[in-house]
Amino acid sequence: MRHLASLFLDLPVAETEFERQVFAFCQAWRAGQTEFTFHTSGSTGEPKPIVISRERLYLSAKMTGDWLKLEKGNVALLSLPPTYIAGAMVLVRALVHDLALILVEPCQNPLSQIPPQNIHLASFVPTQWATMLSSGIALNGFFQEAKGVLLGGASVPEILRKDYGFPVYETYGMTETVSHIAYRTWNQAHFQTLPGVQIGQNDEGCLLICAPVTDNKWIETRDVVEWVSEGQFTLKGRLDRVINSGGIKLQPEKIETVYRSLTSLPIFVAGIPDAFWGQKLVLFLESSSPVSINLETASLSSAEIPKEIIYLPAFIKTASAKIDTAKTVALYLNSL
Repeated sequence: MRHLASLFLDLPVAETEFERQVFAFCQAWRAGQTEFTFHTSGSTGEPKPIVISRERLYLSAKMTGDWLKLEKGNVALLSLPPTYIAGAMVLVRALVHDLALILVEPCQNPLSQIPPQNIHLASFVPTQWATMLSSGIALNGFFQEAKGVLLGGASVPEILRKDYGFPVYETYGMTETVSHIAYRTWNQAHFQTLPGVQIGQNDEGCLLICAPVTDNKWIETRDVVEWVSEGQFTLKGRLDRVINSGGIKLQPEKIETVYRSLTSLPIFVAGIPDAFWGQKLVLFLESSSPVSINLETASLSSAEIPKEIIYLPAFIKTASAKIDTAKTVALYLNSL
């Protein structure tokens, strides 16, 4: 663990690869580097490099800072890889707003590595948040004065969506939008875009985004959304994860939301090859032994109820800690 009062002071000697990456990014920023290369998460395909300008990184940090009213000397926590946009943007926000920074080696339970203290800004993936909650750590000892705890990188299970007594936001964004461009609170069904962000839909119902962080160019996502009102949308799922089972198109994200409310274990649904269904809908559950979970639910149609539960002791994860559904399914199929 490192506590840095300011990223503009002399940086200490790196003791780990994580610290080396953090300090290298900060030094490049301070030297005026104009372009930075990041990789997409790889959760929906092979990771690909994306070059992002310094100006876009700065605009994203300013947008978040204005939204959360960040002030010089506020404390940010980083426990995400700085080689991906989510972790890098914690650093850029700290640099742009002159925040103090706590560094914790990326792990599932960052708070277990540090004593209670006031943290004003933190970014986690949902699995980290779930692990910290289940560990029994007193979150108020860290976030009582928080301006924003940001959960992103994957959908937030319903079981985690509750009032914590401090601001926790589920965020929506991607590498191409330089981190989040929309958010929702625990009691909101829809996402709200940040100021300056325009949205639309293409013919397939996928979200279109235009903002200063995209160089004011429209980018097309593969995320299917329901239009709520100007600047507001509900995320339905990814177009490229649609399962065609018996001729019926199924959205995995909708089904996963239901089952995540029934268990705290990591889960996902997928279509596996089947002679009858074409793609058979199955529920993958990360567990070394069977657990009790009722597949029958009034929230889903008969076509949306998985035909089988597959238990795996461990899911394959991407470098940014997301579940790699494609590789996990492939590993299972190759084991048959």
